[in-house]
Amino acid sequence: MRHTKAMFDDEIAFEVDVRILPTWRRHARIVASFDALAIGEAMRIVSDHEPRPLKSDFERLRPGQFVWLQSMLGNDTWEVLLRRIGESPVETLADLLARSAIFSTAKATTIEALERAATQREVARNESLCEQGTPWPYLGLVLRGGLRAIVTSPLGREHALYDVLSGESFGILDTIDGGVASARLIGITESTRVAIFPRSVVRSILQDDMRVARAINAQLAQRLRMVIDRFTAQTSLPTIGRVAGALLPYASPDAGLSKALPSLEGMTQGDLAVAAGTVKEVVNRTLAELEAGGAIERVAGRIVRLNRESLTQIVNNAFPGEAVG
Repeated sequence: MRHTKAMFDDEIAFEVDVRILPTWRRHARIVASFDALAIGEAMRIVSDHEPRPLKSDFERLRPGQFVWLQSMLGNDTWEVLLRRIGESPVETLADLLARSAIFSTAKATTIEALERAATQREVARNESLCEQGTPWPYLGLVLRGGLRAIVTSPLGREHALYDVLSGESFGILDTIDGGVASARLIGITESTRVAIFPRSVVRSILQDDMRVARAINAQLAQRLRMVIDRFTAQTSLPTIGRVAGALLPYASPDAGLSKALPSLEGMTQGDLAVAAGTVKEVVNRTLAELEAGGAIERVAGRIVRLNRESLTQIVNNAFPGEAVG
């Protein structure tokens, strides 16, 4: 079993600020910098957009070789603390825990307790793992794939809050305050594998392992930032800006129309409507407008290519005061 060291600032080997580089040159620079790290060393990456495409590249190019700690700092500034670790010939639950955002600095006894208490489950695309407002006495960790947190208003309208990707946790708020599930969680990839841990076990760990307690607080703060950011977008941007913003996380950094990330393949217009805070009929019209402007390309109704630069310009040029869908 492998354990990673704490991510303190004085352990950062160097920083790569890619905001001055064209997006299509960023990933190669970051991968090369990562490869220059010694095992156990870490680097800080600063970017001007959510680094989901970068993480997807690392999962494909350097699987099992890194710990990824991501933060949205505000004002279009994102930070990733990326540590290089040694590969394990057989990937165990302990390895996955040690690479996760909240358990990467955990004590060995914490990892052992979580292993004993864990239950693993597979969640299909659009399958609900838990329902909003129902008892959910667990903390969960996405081991592979992804989940989306969705809330339903009293009028029955659904709104996406945030996505939970591999290495990230869910059920944090419910674990801390002991309440019911604050959102419905559904699978957003063909197959998502999760591990869940009883609330009682996690609360005991939080009393004993302050590094985990701090990491959970940090991730809870990140979720709050994401919800505020999404709320601001959905109450101020016109529909085209919201739809473009919902598509941006799936856009390759390559120049021009480029193949979308694989996780976009199963997204329907209904899913996109939930993510953008509108309805399916409005999304249909908006996608036609985006395609006419060269921001996306569809085949048989499915979005297959995205133009990151065009989508970014649409979001940046949108302004409050226009009617929203």
